[in-house]
Amino acid sequence: MLFDLHMHSRFSVDALTKPSTIIKVCKKQGIGFSLTDHNNMDAYKGSRNIKQLAKKENVFLIPGEEIKVLNNKKEKKCVGEVIGYFLNEPIHPSTFGEIGDSIKSQGALLSCPHPFDWLRKNFKDFPKEWKKFDCMEIYNARAYYKELNKESERFFLGKEVKGRIAALGVSDAHTPEEIGNGLTEIDAVNEEEFKKEIKKCRTKVIANKKATIWSHVQTQLARKHYIKER
Repeated sequence: MLFDLHMHSRFSVDALTKPSTIIKVCKKQGIGFSLTDHNNMDAYKGSRNIKQLAKKENVFLIPGEEIKVLNNKKEKKCVGEVIGYFLNEPIHPSTFGEIGDSIKSQGALLSCPHPFDWLRKNFKDFPKEWKKFDCMEIYNARAYYKELNKESERFFLGKEVKGRIAALGVSDAHTPEEIGNGLTEIDAVNEEEFKKEIKKCRTKVIANKKATIWSHVQTQLARKHYIKER
């Protein structure tokens, strides 16, 4: 099955897509997905809970969140972002150690988004902390430069790393038209199988296409509320 494992809804300050639109697009494309909004899981609450929408439309959803990593609790300087999959509760921005403990306590998976994309809050300590991760993105469709994904791929193919961490391809979609730009093929039809395949590093990355300049522009417009969600 194909999955887009990194995308954002209107509950992220820089995204435009309604949760209902995400379900509609993923169903049309025949893919599973993870909604990984920035530092919140608000789309998983209330009467329009995206989990309920996904279940109703028979779309495979993995609850997730993209979490800001802080250098320490006092300074609160951002040193990157990580993603949690199969979360039951949101995790607030914190140190990498505390986030890792929260991930473990929830029985969730830990992923590193855009590991070497210094333009977009890459987790700078990933090269020395990679053994604590279950997976990493080696193709992120929102990378401005090909070399940023290439560097992730080279790290993944390194002698020490390959076979010990799963590779992911993702869209990092902030708009509806970006969904599916990057995909991961995993032989799984339920959550148990998905976790098993990730743990065994049996994934295939599919790089469909890069995000357009207009997609990046819309991100900035969304921050200023100059453009409507859809």
